[in-house]
Amino acid sequence: ARIMVDAGAQCVYVVDSAGALVLTDAQERIQAVIDEIGPEAQVGFHGHQNLSLGIANSVLAYQAGAKQIDGALCALGAGAGNSPTEVLAATFERMGIRTGVDLGEVLSAADDVVKPFIPRLPWMDRASITQGYAGVYSSFLRHAEAASERYGVDVRDILMECGARNLVGGQEDMIVDIALQLCTQRGATG
Repeated sequence: ARIMVDAGAQCVYVVDSAGALVLTDAQERIQAVIDEIGPEAQVGFHGHQNLSLGIANSVLAYQAGAKQIDGALCALGAGAGNSPTEVLAATFERMGIRTGVDLGEVLSAADDVVKPFIPRLPWMDRASITQGYAGVYSSFLRHAEAASERYGVDVRDILMECGARNLVGGQEDMIVDIALQLCTQRGATG
């Protein structure tokens, strides 16, 4: 965060792309960034719904000092999806926090414009929940599902191993290696 601000960034984000932060985790990270950069730049938060905490973490991040909160209509995003903008708007309005987002319009945009174009609605299913539990980057889900189908290995086992290896975005190529290793291990024991 310090390097980014020193390079001219006006906002630095805390990003939970695994959907793995649990409540105070979001607040602690926001506070740590604020403590480091002070008033030199804003702090933002980007949450995912893998553990169904994207909205709660966004509220807690705001309460800890985040000035920008990400959302996506219909939770459009990897894994179980991003924090849904329409739910964020309703939640913040209910809390008396003015967002400038017209609730009726954002609800209409989500249902009438975005939803018809989404081939697969983000959802908290066993694989995306496993991602959040294991702390696995949300873009890994589709890769793990494909490897699971190709090699006959449970997608959850693949995701748990990705988490155990602390893989990060950009290491999606390792998913096939993991699936092959799990397949080989299964063959040796089965």
